[in-house]
Amino acid sequence: MQWTRHRLLGLAPKTRTLVAIGFVTVMASAGLIAFAPEPDRRPAAELATPVTSAAVALGGWSPEIRLYGRVETPRAAGLTALVSAAVEAVAAQEGEHVVAGQVLVQLDETDAALLVRRRQSELVEARSSLATLKLAGEDERSVLAHQETLQGLTVAKVERRRELREQGVISEEALNAVLHESHAQAIAVSKQRSLVQNFPHRLASAEARLERAAAALEEAQVSLARARIRAPFAGRVTAVTVAPGELVAPGKVVVRMYDDAALEVRVQVPNVHLPALERALAAGERPVARIEFGAWEAEGELDRLVGAVEAGQSGVDGFVRFTAPIAPPDLGRAVSLTIGLPLVHDVVPLPVQSVYGQNRVFLVRDGLLAGIDVERVGELRAADGELKLLVRSPVLQDGDRILSSQLSNAVTGLRVTDAHAPPPAPLDAPAADGLPAAAG
Repeated sequence: MQWTRHRLLGLAPKTRTLVAIGFVTVMASAGLIAFAPEPDRRPAAELATPVTSAAVALGGWSPEIRLYGRVETPRAAGLTALVSAAVEAVAAQEGEHVVAGQVLVQLDETDAALLVRRRQSELVEARSSLATLKLAGEDERSVLAHQETLQGLTVAKVERRRELREQGVISEEALNAVLHESHAQAIAVSKQRSLVQNFPHRLASAEARLERAAAALEEAQVSLARARIRAPFAGRVTAVTVAPGELVAPGKVVVRMYDDAALEVRVQVPNVHLPALERALAAGERPVARIEFGAWEAEGELDRLVGAVEAGQSGVDGFVRFTAPIAPPDLGRAVSLTIGLPLVHDVVPLPVQSVYGQNRVFLVRDGLLAGIDVERVGELRAADGELKLLVRSPVLQDGDRILSSQLSNAVTGLRVTDAHAPPPAPLDAPAADGLPAAAG
């Protein structure tokens, strides 16, 4: 020991420092090894991750697809002024619900009312003219009859005078006077006959004037009625574009509204689900839909599909109509829909957390995980409200157990303990001496 001390003291200071550091390092390593904790020597079964699983039950289910759409209506109207007049009163407000026939905007009726009075007087005049013409026609026919009688008498008189002239009883002047009278009477009869023959034409013309007067009155009354702009159907007002005192011209939009009883939801159907829905509609079925927006919910059914694909779309638009009376939603409102598809066989409903990524699930077999790829068919909301994913795969069989826990480290081969797995079959109890009990 003294010799070692002398040897250390004989070393250079730098060397003594290095030797001291090495000695301390060796002693610290020996202490860590001596006091290190004992390794976990539990069996492998105790190191497995506890999980839960769901049993596979193949069957037929109606999958649901969740889509998003917008509330639309085919009955939206922009009500326009049809006459030129000043706005007298506005009875509608934006957002107001109105009934069919309700007056929304009242225009000034002064000019239209004066026109109605003028057309009424013209109609009275036309009726009077027609009645006068009919009376004149009766008189003309009566006059014609008398004229024809007189013409007969005149012809007989001419014959007698001609005989007397031949006998030399009367002069030539007397015969000429009678002939003049006969010709004048013939002209009068011809004129009167022409009046009688032309009477049907004059009657038709008078009746046509009466019809024009009646049509003009009806047109004036329509213009008067158009001074009151009414709701063509029950619905909701979306815009009022005029104010009292404003002069409007024909064609100006004064009120916009839509029929809130004809609302429907336009939704884009993905191509992957399109064949199933087309087959259902062709068979006369109407897939049921559930429409949701926040706390608001309504029932509906898929009514039809659009026959064309618009540019930039990856699917076809469909229209879902409401099937139950509801509080009308706002036009243009974005809503979510759940549409039921036709029945699909050999599928399994699984909790959402059982599917990893888009199409991977894990089977629990002999305490180990085995990952497989599945096909997602759709979704399904169970009776308790829980959302299920419908999947299918040729690998899945009745009785298989599928991981229903969400594990961040789920990989094939991971050892797990399944809390929902059926217990193993019990073994025969051993005898007291440790040997198996004898059968029977």
